[in-house]
Amino acid sequence: MTTKREGTPVPWPLLLRTLPELFRAAPRDVTLLTLVLLLGGLVPTVTVVLTKHTIDGVTRLARGEHQSLVLLTVLWGAAVLVGQLSGVAASVLQGHVADRFVMLITTRLIRKTRDLPGLDVVEDKAFHDDIQVLQQGAGMRPLNLLATLVWGARDLVTVVSLSFVLVTVGWWVPLVVIAVTLPLGRTQVSLRRLGWSLMMQRTQDARELAYDQRVALSHEYAKEVRLYDLTPWLLRRYEKRADEYHAEMRGLRSRQALGILPPSLLLTLASALVFAYAVSRAASGSLSVGAVVLAVQGLAQVRTSLANVMEYAGLVGEHLEYFRKFWAFMDARGGVSAPAEPAPLPQEFHLTLDAVTFRYPDGRAALEGVTLHVPQGQTVAIVGENGAGKTTLVKLLLRFHDPSEGRVLIGGTDLRDLDPRAWRSVVGAVFQDFGRYDYTVRENVTLARAGEDDETALTRAVRQSGFDGALSALPGGLNARLGKAFGGTDLSGGQWQKLATARALYRDARVLVLDEPSAALDPRAESEVFERFAELARGRTTLLITHRLASVRMADRVLVLRAGKLVEDGTHAELLAQGGEYAALWRMQAEKYGEDVTVIFPAPRV
Repeated sequence: MTTKREGTPVPWPLLLRTLPELFRAAPRDVTLLTLVLLLGGLVPTVTVVLTKHTIDGVTRLARGEHQSLVLLTVLWGAAVLVGQLSGVAASVLQGHVADRFVMLITTRLIRKTRDLPGLDVVEDKAFHDDIQVLQQGAGMRPLNLLATLVWGARDLVTVVSLSFVLVTVGWWVPLVVIAVTLPLGRTQVSLRRLGWSLMMQRTQDARELAYDQRVALSHEYAKEVRLYDLTPWLLRRYEKRADEYHAEMRGLRSRQALGILPPSLLLTLASALVFAYAVSRAASGSLSVGAVVLAVQGLAQVRTSLANVMEYAGLVGEHLEYFRKFWAFMDARGGVSAPAEPAPLPQEFHLTLDAVTFRYPDGRAALEGVTLHVPQGQTVAIVGENGAGKTTLVKLLLRFHDPSEGRVLIGGTDLRDLDPRAWRSVVGAVFQDFGRYDYTVRENVTLARAGEDDETALTRAVRQSGFDGALSALPGGLNARLGKAFGGTDLSGGQWQKLATARALYRDARVLVLDEPSAALDPRAESEVFERFAELARGRTTLLITHRLASVRMADRVLVLRAGKLVEDGTHAELLAQGGEYAALWRMQAEKYGEDVTVIFPAPRV
């Protein structure tokens, strides 16, 4: 996936696009949070003014003048209470809003993946970095953006209201404070951008650190970690990467501290001068004691609030960089897309490759000039050594990728003219890297129809896949939870593979794709599976991709790939008689197993 990540000068369009989405996620809570925080912005000003009047009242009482402080005390206490309650309310509302924002971002990401029907996006290295940033940020970035904007607005309300109050000390006082605070704000914004840029550059490093932790600590790798005593190696690898990562982050933090120091000193000096001016006026009788206190507290509050506004401005820019990436992902268009007006699914499912070539992004050809035709209902085995292009051919047939050259036709219709989801709805597949879902047995199977529960079809699929034997031993049967992650029962590799086969059969598809469906099975279990497949393939167009040649005897026809090219096409017997590539591979496997592999598997169907 290629997206424009940098270079947008001002993020206002980005902000205007993002805010409506955040509001729609939780309109009531977002409105309440905004009002509560803005109300809180007035509290410091009210408190400073009330403090000034209280001190002046006390001074008058000390001089023997009449002064009632009851109302001022009540108002001051009310202001403090409002400030405290607004903080509590803001915390509660932020929790509600955060939950809604996580749901918003996550559901948008999940829905977007459905709009990217090909594998070109998920096989792109940049995708892994992007999706990690988006997933990790979903729980904080949206809320932080909103909170930063509202807290910034709250502090801006404080600055504006206190500026009017500080005019009573001197008309130029708020102007000076604002003027010397702006350099500090610009420095903070610049350093925030630097921090985000560094985080983006180091995303892969952070991901690799997390992967090292996963290898060292997870159940997935536990056996080999202990067998090969990998812990010392993993520790050295992790510590080296962590030291490099943290050294760079330390450098960033040092630059941030040194960058903020000069404008901070300037702001402190200006505040001291204003304070000295207020004291001198009070000494001459031009200002009251309360006015001096107002100047002191007001200056401190304006300085803090204005610095916060600048800090928030930097944070808004940082949070918007997250949304720049989010919208880039949401706007991404993969190489595979559904046509605007898809053609209807054909009545017959003949599969044709017409001079198909597929190249990787680096220019290497995985398939080159492949032409073949598979009539409807035929079972075809596709064989060849690793890297011959077998799995790539399947990816093209399922339209996970489009050919670099040539056409893939289904019943005479170019696959690019069909809706990918409509085409895949009539295909069942068992992939070599099939999914092992930590759901129940029932859910693992019914995923093939998006969770639609058909008890008859479910029972049939489990029986036909051969998983019924393992099922009888599971406590809970079809409702047994699988996988160690959630306290379920783990399965053997062969049992997981049979379960994946049941999932493919549950769909009752017109086209079956079996990509190394017996890789995790022993010869006896493999024989049983292929006996079932031979029966299940009747009436379906079936593609069997395998490197274990004994299993191809169930096929009507064998296609042999070598280095991305189709080099042989015929029946098992015909290809053995030709004495070519297939015959050589057959002999090598027979010698490897030390027996006649034709004995292990049934004769081809007639």
